[in-house]
Amino acid sequence: MAEKTGFSRRDLKGPDEFISTFGRTVAWCKENRTKAAAGAIGVVAVVGLALGTRAYLQWEENKAARELWPTLNRAQELLQAPFAADPSQLAAVEQFLQEHVGRHPNSRATVYSLYYLGCISFSRGNHDLAITRFRAGIATRKESGILGYLLRQGIASSLEAKGDFAAAAAAYRDAGAVAEAEMKTQSRLGEARVLGLVGKKTEAAALYRLILKETPETPLRDLVEIQLAQTE
Repeated sequence: MAEKTGFSRRDLKGPDEFISTFGRTVAWCKENRTKAAAGAIGVVAVVGLALGTRAYLQWEENKAARELWPTLNRAQELLQAPFAADPSQLAAVEQFLQEHVGRHPNSRATVYSLYYLGCISFSRGNHDLAITRFRAGIATRKESGILGYLLRQGIASSLEAKGDFAAAAAAYRDAGAVAEAEMKTQSRLGEARVLGLVGKKTEAAALYRLILKETPETPLRDLVEIQLAQTE
C-alpha cells in the first residue's frame, strides 16, 4: 500500500516559490532583453574598471619604485658624510628626487623622495625648507611604518637646529607617539634635551627617568644617566 505524503494532488502539481520567482525573472528578461543586457554590461564595466584601476595603480607604484631605488642608494651614501660629499653630486640627486615627486605625486615612493629631499636641505642648513619637505611627506598620508617616524623626527631635529626649542619639544613628542620602543627612546632623548635648553630641568629629568624605567637595557643608558645627572 502506498504511503501517504500529506500533500494534495494540487500541492504536488503546483510550482514552489523559488521556481515561480525564477520563472518570472526569466520571463521578464525575455521580454526586456535590451534592459537586461544593459544592466549586465554595466555590472561588468564597473567590476572591470575597478580591477583595471587597481592594476594601473600597482603598476604606477612599481614603476615609481624602480625609478627611485638606485638614486636613494646614492643619496644614502652621500648623506652619510654630507660635508664631504661632492656638491654637484648632491645637487644631481636633489634634482632627480624633485623630478620624481613631480612624475609620481601620489605614489608611496614619493614619500621616500620627500624624506631624502628634507635630509638634503637639513645637511645644507636650510632648516625651513627641510621642515617643508618633511611635512609634505606626512601630508601624502602614505607615510606608513618607520618612515612616518623619520619624517616627524626630521621636523623635530630641524626645529631644534633652528633654535625653536619649544616647538622642537612638541615635535619630538609627536615623533615618539608613532615610534616603536628604541625609536621612542631617541624621541624622548630629543625632547628632554630641548626642555633642558629652555630651563625646564624638572620635566627633562622626568623624561630621562621614564627612559630608564621603560627601557632599562637601552644601549643609550650611560648617556641617559649622564644627562639625568646634569639636570639635578
